[in-house]
Amino acid sequence: MRGCAFLSAAVFSAVFPLSQIQAAQTLTCQPAAVPFIVHAEGISERLGDITLQCSGGIGGTTYTGNFAVVINLVNLTNRIAANGDAMGVIFTADSGSGPVPVSTPGIIAANQITFNGFSFTLSPQGTVTLKLEDLRANITQLEGAATPVIANLSFSAGTAPLIPTAQLQVAVPEPGLLDNFSGKLICQQRGATVPSTPGFSAFIHAGAVFTSTRVTEGFAGAFAPKSDQINLNADTGTRILVRYSGFPSGAALYVPTVVAGSDATQPTSAGDLGLPISGGKYSPQSGGLLLSVVPNADATGAGGAAAYTPPASPGIVSFDGLTAVSVTGGSATVTYEVMGANPGAIEFAEFPTFLSLAPFAGPGPIQTDEQVSFAPLSIVDTADAVAPIPRFADVTPALDCKIVGDCGAAYFPKLYVDTTPLVYNATAGSGNQAKYVIVNNRGGGVLNWNAAVSYSGGASGWLVIDPASGTNNRTIRIDAFPRSLAAGTYQATLTVDGGALAGSQSVPVTLMITAPAATPVPTITEVTNAATFQQEPLVEGSLATIFGTNFSGKQVAVSVNNIPGNVLFSNAVQINFEVPAFVGVGTQAQVVVTVDGNVSAAMPVTLAPFSPGVFMNGILNQDNSVNGGLNPAKPGSIVQIFATGLSSAGLGQVTAKLGGQTIPTLTYSGPAPGLSGVWQVNLPLPPELKVVTTTLVLCEATLGSAPVCSPGVPLVIGQ
Repeated sequence: MRGCAFLSAAVFSAVFPLSQIQAAQTLTCQPAAVPFIVHAEGISERLGDITLQCSGGIGGTTYTGNFAVVINLVNLTNRIAANGDAMGVIFTADSGSGPVPVSTPGIIAANQITFNGFSFTLSPQGTVTLKLEDLRANITQLEGAATPVIANLSFSAGTAPLIPTAQLQVAVPEPGLLDNFSGKLICQQRGATVPSTPGFSAFIHAGAVFTSTRVTEGFAGAFAPKSDQINLNADTGTRILVRYSGFPSGAALYVPTVVAGSDATQPTSAGDLGLPISGGKYSPQSGGLLLSVVPNADATGAGGAAAYTPPASPGIVSFDGLTAVSVTGGSATVTYEVMGANPGAIEFAEFPTFLSLAPFAGPGPIQTDEQVSFAPLSIVDTADAVAPIPRFADVTPALDCKIVGDCGAAYFPKLYVDTTPLVYNATAGSGNQAKYVIVNNRGGGVLNWNAAVSYSGGASGWLVIDPASGTNNRTIRIDAFPRSLAAGTYQATLTVDGGALAGSQSVPVTLMITAPAATPVPTITEVTNAATFQQEPLVEGSLATIFGTNFSGKQVAVSVNNIPGNVLFSNAVQINFEVPAFVGVGTQAQVVVTVDGNVSAAMPVTLAPFSPGVFMNGILNQDNSVNGGLNPAKPGSIVQIFATGLSSAGLGQVTAKLGGQTIPTLTYSGPAPGLSGVWQVNLPLPPELKVVTTTLVLCEATLGSAPVCSPGVPLVIGQ
């Protein structure tokens, strides 16, 4: 037996000739069921067999009538012929010589199957056994898993056979599929190479980029081959569909052709979910879970045939083959079918997905997505002539770590957030203030997180976070905007959610606003490069910082030669702004600050085609951590440099110097995505560099002229 699932109500109605009424009065039928645990995700799940053991009648009597089974709550979903006859349903009568099929076909309509005019004859002892097998139903119509479906059995005629027990349990739904992932595939601009001879061991040995997927039974027997009793008259064994999306052009994927499960001789594993690395070994005699890729299956997981069937001969089979998965429009699907399983144990299987990708240009790493479900997927929830059996609804599985017992394992991501409360103090009408929160993955795999703000009280919208989502280690910028708020104290909470395994953490945020004093006249003391805070020429489209006094106000504006600049930040003594376009180069200009209508004295500045400066903490390693003594860059890796003062009009060529050595080849040099006035340079570090702290400068020059370089900043290189 596979457990319990519930059939709702069965009504057994028989119409008997008057000559048979006396005999029928003494015939008693005891109902029984062989209950199954069925997939809560299933649309065509096999229900438990219904048996009626009838005795007490007059031997040799023939009964003719109608028999109907009505299922409460769920539709019957057997396959039907063109004339509406049910296919695959087995209805027999046994009068002592063995089961004899009832010749009358069943007719399915919604949640009812009817056998009109069927007949059976009692044995010489006045007994008969009626049995109904392989009814299938849409379990997804139930309100929830573990909700029993009851079968109520009765003869409708008052003088018909008696049924002492009115109710039977014939099916209990349970979620059949759980999953987990060691992470998601992240497509880096440098690409991902694979060995020339594809094979599991070759890919692992070459260090190919991969992530692992684990699929686990929700109950013992949830994964079953076609030969299992639960798949009587089914088209296939249990299938699992893996859907990939979000890949860039040129990406290719590889998965193991055969996957040995947790109780096989040696499970398939790439080593990132706790098991030893192995392509997998399987003994047909020992059994256990075994999955095979299904070539030519469609996008729902239907069709095709398994690529591998375990041999009947004794011995141990080893697996190393991979199947290439075609990626079209950034998406791909893989279908696996269960070829062997142990119905008495909860099993799981894991497999890597390897990535092949040529280097590509773009605005940063691309995060992909993966979904797992039973297959084939379908929305046909009634009896149908062609819909596959079995078939399933598109249900997202729950995580499997509680069943497997590794929820706290080090190979899963673990979210860390600096939860120090953020407190902003501002004057009513003043400009935005920025603070920062560190997010780290202190576990394994790949941590994907989302950030959101919730507000206490009536006021909302006064915080802006960037970014609102990320992968692994990032710093979130949180800007408070007090301008439209009255004096008072405002509360909010920043929540960073890393998912069910990694958890979530919250940061309290307080904004305290005081009433403004009378606005004095603003005074400029110096105008500097926003990255270096040194008095250097201004560059069109770059960022500059003004230091001075009395900059607080409801309306703060900056102009260069009477052309407005975009103010990005301001407080009482500092303004960060974007130098407007079309102010010219190689000339003098006048910078003026206006606060609530009060105008400062003009500050003369020089304009230049370029005057680069690198931001403090503006060098990120390839993993997006801030370069420094605790986070050195590796030789041969790519660092990201964020600067300002480079020509947004592309007037010169940008180069970099390390310790005085010019590195002319950059993988990217252009505007930093989403950051006004900021220039991003992706610099490949020579692989021969030693562990050292060196000086990095950015330079720009026009043809035939000497380069203009930024002040040097430290770059730490280590292993």
